[in-house]
Amino acid sequence: MKRILLLFAQSSVEKGLADPAALSKLLNEASSEISVMWAYLEDLVFSLNTETVDLYDARNEQPIEAYSKIYFRYWGAQEGHAIAAARICHLKGIPFIDSETLQIGSKNKITQYVNLYEAKVAFPRTLIASNDNLLKHHIRLGFGFPCIMKDKGGTRGQTNYLVRDEAHMKQIIETHPQIIFVLQEFIPNDGDYRVIVAGTEVKLVIRRKAQGNSHLNNTSQGGSATIVPSTELPQSVLDDCIRASQFYGREFSGVDIVQSQQDGSYYCFEINRAPQIESASFRTEKAHILANLLAA
Repeated sequence: MKRILLLFAQSSVEKGLADPAALSKLLNEASSEISVMWAYLEDLVFSLNTETVDLYDARNEQPIEAYSKIYFRYWGAQEGHAIAAARICHLKGIPFIDSETLQIGSKNKITQYVNLYEAKVAFPRTLIASNDNLLKHHIRLGFGFPCIMKDKGGTRGQTNYLVRDEAHMKQIIETHPQIIFVLQEFIPNDGDYRVIVAGTEVKLVIRRKAQGNSHLNNTSQGGSATIVPSTELPQSVLDDCIRASQFYGREFSGVDIVQSQQDGSYYCFEINRAPQIESASFRTEKAHILANLLAA
């Protein structure tokens, strides 16, 4: 008997667009060859690092490999969840419908990290799930403190926290019950780099450093910024920035790179599709790069 998982956006169900329990019952009655279960896309737990990518159905307490086929029934507001889950199914050889779900686009930080995994670019160990499932599964999946919690759809360092302990984690979740958070290992650093890629070349490297006791290097959060020679980064890291941007299909991007103070390794935080120009540091330099790209 084949085990089938139906996935729905909770918002679609709440709007009356779908009835997961009723559909599952109908399908189970229609065929003795399948056993149908269902879950919300928000029930999925994404656990990723540079070497592995795993997906867990917390509603039914099953790894995604337990299913013979997945049906992405309603995406609703969770398009990023659906695309990332489809990508993981594709990588693991698990059939799914509709094939339309398999897109390379990056809708939020979930698809960002699946992209980085597939592009073979190093990134910090990451866990993405609903708030309840973050609290339930972070210890089982090896996450300790301090760590980073940030909004899966956040930009410019907004809703980004350095978490001290589990009590602090619970406090953040209680303050923002509507947000789906990314939990990420903390990479000790003395600043980071914004690498501007245009076409197939690195055109500018900006060194950014947090102010005071903040862990945020973003200039939008008060961090300082200095243009540095691209040779300050190893060529392999510059090549990763170009390869990741090409994988995303982004001809103009800002790649955020950090070096660990513990072991010297480099990690990618994000590939920004529309890096700040008019409201950020070094506006003229970045404007020239974009203008030349548009004029080519």
